[in-house]
Amino acid sequence: MRDVLYRCVFSFAISAVCGNITNFLIEFVVRAVTGSKDFLPLSPEFVALFPSESIAVEVNILLYGIIGIVFAAAATIYEKDRLGFIVQNILYCIVTSIVWVPIVILVWQLHKYPQALIGTLCGFFVTYIIMSIVGYRITKKNIEEINSCLAEQ
Repeated sequence: MRDVLYRCVFSFAISAVCGNITNFLIEFVVRAVTGSKDFLPLSPEFVALFPSESIAVEVNILLYGIIGIVFAAAATIYEKDRLGFIVQNILYCIVTSIVWVPIVILVWQLHKYPQALIGTLCGFFVTYIIMSIVGYRITKKNIEEINSCLAEQ
């Protein structure tokens, strides 16, 4: 349990920081290229939910952190030895999607901005690929250890 909590806290921090850096870079590049002084890498509908742009930005960072927590916590699915690797991957995708899909669609309102939605979906797809590779490597290592123990007997 302590290990999962550590992973969740670490993942919150990494996700919040990476989300913040990504949005900073998007804003910096767009403003530099277009000369726009008022570009914000958040949907206007999301910003309208808050009394100020700065609060919207801060909540956005927290939402990145929450998504990170869920990805870290759900990774414990890969530690359940009785589940097959494919079932683990399916469960992982379902559990994490329960959190990020509502954030992306309902809170961020990205369905109204196809380019942002496509970019975000690609980001999650890449994350699932990474998790599948990590899960596969863990499973492969466990199998090698079991086979090694069996060979010694």
